Amino acid sequence: MKKIFVLFSIVLLSAAEGQSQAVLDRFHDKARSRAEQRADQAMDRAIDKAEEAITQKPEKKESGKNEQKETARALPANEAGAAFKSYSSYDFVRGENVKYAEDFSQDVIGEFPVHWATNNRGEAVTIDGLPNQWMRMFIGEFVSPEIKKLPESFTVEFDMLLTYMGNDEQDFGAIFPKFEWQLLQLAPGGESARLFAQGGNEISKLSLVVQPAYEDRSSIYIQSYDKGNMYFEGGNKDLKKFSNNYRKPFHVAIWVQKQRLRCWINEEKVYDIPQAIAPQTAFNHLGFLMSDNNQEENVGVFVSNIRISEGAADMRSKLITEGKLVTNGILFDSNSDNIKPESAAVLKEIASVMKENTQVRVRIEGYTDSDGEDAKNLDLSRRRAEAVKNALASVYKIDASRMDTKGMGEAKPVADNTTKEGRSQNRRVEFIKL
Repeated sequence: MKKIFVLFSIVLLSAAEGQSQAVLDRFHDKARSRAEQRADQAMDRAIDKAEEAITQKPEKKESGKNEQKETARALPANEAGAAFKSYSSYDFVRGENVKYAEDFSQDVIGEFPVHWATNNRGEAVTIDGLPNQWMRMFIGEFVSPEIKKLPESFTVEFDMLLTYMGNDEQDFGAIFPKFEWQLLQLAPGGESARLFAQGGNEISKLSLVVQPAYEDRSSIYIQSYDKGNMYFEGGNKDLKKFSNNYRKPFHVAIWVQKQRLRCWINEEKVYDIPQAIAPQTAFNHLGFLMSDNNQEENVGVFVSNIRISEGAADMRSKLITEGKLVTNGILFDSNSDNIKPESAAVLKEIASVMKENTQVRVRIEGYTDSDGEDAKNLDLSRRRAEAVKNALASVYKIDASRMDTKGMGEAKPVADNTTKEGRSQNRRVEFIKL
């Protein structure tokens, strides 16, 4: 895939034995220690040097976990329109009940994520200009912890970044490994049994396979297995049309409804297959597989912001009949009130409900998790609620007089703030029928 990927320099910091506790403390304390400050300064110097080779230096962002760290601004109407324009046909609606969430924030930089399993190696890393931590994957298999009680209808999302780590421009297709995004149903014994028994406890598997080739002929295809036998194989799709997505992190979204599978890469729907998954399949793990490469040190494959959620809400019923709609599908930039463009489908659905019910007025309430100071979380939630109102008014032409806003901060949590899944549930927007 000649010249598809641009050089993206990554600085990986390995935690020394004497610093391990200090690194872990960063995720529990609001103030950083002197050791961490020195590490950050060293990382910044290394990043600045590496970025001299990049044509366009990415804007730096603070990547702390506390939501109040950045001073964000409301989303103006013109920016809302620009952000959602490319997502005008995006119809992915993420599930509302979070079953699993992972951004590797609890892991020590340079070490393998503690909750995952592998038959080779990987490491938690930071990437300049991007929020959260990421898992870098080398050649091998990577399996998530068990995801219990995954229903027939659910959504899977994650961000990936694919880069060449060398110093010279290379033909990516010649060295980049084949890799798979996998949904797995494993028998009792979990991920370890799979890795060390050559997949002997695998019941069902769904794979989205990216197969590199020379001269921009890379492709993606689907394979589905049940009890070791091929159940479905989808046709190849040329990935050349998506090449621009791989110059920076790209978002993968998968929606499973019983046997139906839909898959999006960023705003484009790649697959919509009515019977891609064997009946009675009950996936309980997420997996990644990398193979066919002998230059793993020169290839960067990173994943983060993983979220698996149970079925999407019936917005019409929730808002009109029950009088209250709670959604985690309106996403914001980290520590900001800027709405992410992949929120377009949810906002479009809500706007459709309000257009069909022209007498309905709503109060839009913003909520945060408990990380950070109460007052700053309250202000952030207020600005996020106002940003949602602005988007509905400017982009979807809902009369602003029909919408009030209120910031609730970290009040009224709906889940446990001590877990990632719980914090993800608590970061939400509620629509209350007035």
